[in-house]
Amino acid sequence: MAIIAGIDESGYGPVLGPMVTSIVAFSVPDEMINLSLWEILRDAISNDLKSRNQRIAVRDSKKLYRSHHGLGLKPLEVGVLSFLESKGLNITSFYQLLGSLSCNDIGIFDQYPWYTGKDFSLPLTTNRVVVLNSADSLNHTFCKRDVRFFHSSSCVVAVREFNEQVKLLRNKSIVLFKASAALVSRLWNLSNDHIRLIVDKQGGRNTYTNLLQEQLSIADIRVLKEEDKISTYEVKTAQKKMTISFIEKGEDRCMTVALASMFSKYLRELFVRLENQYWLQFIPGLKPTAGYYSDAQRFLAQIAHIRQREKIQDDILIRIK
Repeated sequence: MAIIAGIDESGYGPVLGPMVTSIVAFSVPDEMINLSLWEILRDAISNDLKSRNQRIAVRDSKKLYRSHHGLGLKPLEVGVLSFLESKGLNITSFYQLLGSLSCNDIGIFDQYPWYTGKDFSLPLTTNRVVVLNSADSLNHTFCKRDVRFFHSSSCVVAVREFNEQVKLLRNKSIVLFKASAALVSRLWNLSNDHIRLIVDKQGGRNTYTNLLQEQLSIADIRVLKEEDKISTYEVKTAQKKMTISFIEKGEDRCMTVALASMFSKYLRELFVRLENQYWLQFIPGLKPTAGYYSDAQRFLAQIAHIRQREKIQDDILIRIK
């Protein structure tokens, strides 16, 4: 068997809220390692929003979320919870989801008044029947194609930790790469099978050799290709190997990257929901924010008097980059 995996992030650019990076991985027969999972799993999933059957939409989370204004989180939620259910993970709350996915110490969120002790029930936008039916469809297709949803994990970098890492590393893109590397190392330690990993290109960078050597002290690294749209490396030991490709617009070209983007976006949106609810209790009718620069300035101006009264420090609220 072989492993096909993907990594993508959500929240690299905003001023408010965490950055979330996720990895998903599937175990497949060796001969499928270079095939499209959209095609292999087409009976259960689709990247076409116009599909009229009950297949799960799996595509770039930004397009999926933006294309469903009336549904909000529903397409992301159905996808994420159904894939987790297919592994036997019955997710019924936010902190249970976080615990099942996160490589973080969850206690770190206790320093944020909008996160600590603020658990809530899931799903928010769908119901258990939809999740169970979708998971059954996935498992039926997995069985038919000899595929298994092998692994999923997320790294959440909250604001204070983000700021500390930016100060230490002096580069926001390296903070993102460090989070990705932690997920790669975790997958590497879980499997002895050949791993084919696709990562959405990070920061317009074409050369990743030094970063891989610094962050992945796991094996020899060989450059296979370094070009504008794709950079590929082989990570190898005597026992196993991994092929890592950094691809421009990877979420449009690789199903695992698209699904990783959905996991990251869904988890980040739940964190942002908690933050919005915290301020709403003080300012009824306050318009929520997604945390991106222009709207974040509006939001920060409107909550300024509450921040001062509640003694909320900038280092847990506002990113420095």
